Amino acid sequence: MYEKIINRVVSLHHYSFVRIIRQTLIIIFPIVFIGTMAKMILKTFFKPDGFIYNIAFLDRIPQSVLRLIDFMLTSIGQLTLGILGVYIVYIAADLTAKLYQRDGKFAGITAILTLLLMAYRYDKLPSSPSFNFYQRLLNGNSLLFVLALGYGIGQFYRVLTPSQITFPQNGSNPNSLRLLQKRAFSSILPLIISISFGVVVAIFLNSNTIYHAWFNSYSSLVSAAQEHRQLWLTLLASIGITLMDWLGLGVPYSTMAMSGESFTVNLNYALAHGTPWNVPYKYLGSSLYNSFANFGGDGLILALIVAILLTSNGSYMHRIARWTVLPTLFNFNYATIIGLPVLFNPLFIVPFIFLPIINILLASLAIAIHIIPSTPYPVLQGTPGPLIGFLGTNGNWGTLIFTLILLLLDIVAYLPFVKLALKVEYRLTLEEEDVVSHGKNN
Repeated sequence: MYEKIINRVVSLHHYSFVRIIRQTLIIIFPIVFIGTMAKMILKTFFKPDGFIYNIAFLDRIPQSVLRLIDFMLTSIGQLTLGILGVYIVYIAADLTAKLYQRDGKFAGITAILTLLLMAYRYDKLPSSPSFNFYQRLLNGNSLLFVLALGYGIGQFYRVLTPSQITFPQNGSNPNSLRLLQKRAFSSILPLIISISFGVVVAIFLNSNTIYHAWFNSYSSLVSAAQEHRQLWLTLLASIGITLMDWLGLGVPYSTMAMSGESFTVNLNYALAHGTPWNVPYKYLGSSLYNSFANFGGDGLILALIVAILLTSNGSYMHRIARWTVLPTLFNFNYATIIGLPVLFNPLFIVPFIFLPIINILLASLAIAIHIIPSTPYPVLQGTPGPLIGFLGTNGNWGTLIFTLILLLLDIVAYLPFVKLALKVEYRLTLEEEDVVSHGKNN
């Protein structure tokens, strides 16, 4: 059974689109890591509602220094994660074109221009001289769409431009003036087609109906999972959220805010009675999800990192886990799901989506039989996932023990999937080495 799964996953990497996705995510990881660290440090260390800010008494830092730190870290975050789609569409188009021995640089530039055309907000043009874009296309919230766009632009260059211009047969310099001139003129046709496609898509995106249907779909799921008091609706919405995250269509750092009308009712009850037990809404979505299904962000990524650190010493996955364990501990997991990768990885889709659901069900059962109370108290931003339930009950030790047991079970559940992923990584590495050695022999 294991061997069949490994063979099927390895065979998926023979498709060019899957290879381009994997290569793009590897290349983009350093940028995502820097952006994730900047976000984590800013929100956890230097925001008044941050976890480290409060427990380390960082409010003693002068406000002028805090404003400077805020400016620097916000700038880094915006220029890395805030325009991540621009980097990704360039890399995907460049890699695709080069795969077929076409001009990667021109393909990448064309892809950036096409993406910007799609994201441009034409309805804002008359009222403001500045550029206005739909940020969901430019940041990390539409990765599947951006990767497909970059791949498609690369395919345009494959079909519409000759390979000899970029990779001349006689060994001459591909960057000579004569060949650069040919490359520039050969890019005009795919550039025109790509721009035309971008304009058509932009017309649809600037329609209010289509825009709201697409751009509000994720936030609607988050609202449903957060505010609903019926457990089955919370479970369905949670499945939708994690599935969209796995497809690269979610929002990084998308922990559900512990707020809302129902949460306020629970909080007022707990404050009035001095106890988290017997609150009106015991199975509130935001409380259940944040407290018991959010260890390291969506998909229980902290459990995955621990499983990797226990089983994969020396591998690429082990290096990614070591580098990203700190931000993941504070629930900033975007660098981890990009670097491993978890996104678009069929080996991790089952635990990524269904382990949080199992945790919510077990927590609901424990609440129903009065093993643990509900979590009506708000927690600080960046609170480590395993501590959210403990602090959200104002220090109930039974909740902490229950949470740690859940985390242990999640780690054990992730182990077989990690072992499968390691075998797939090893097989893919062997295949690439065979291709390289075969090329040298020829």
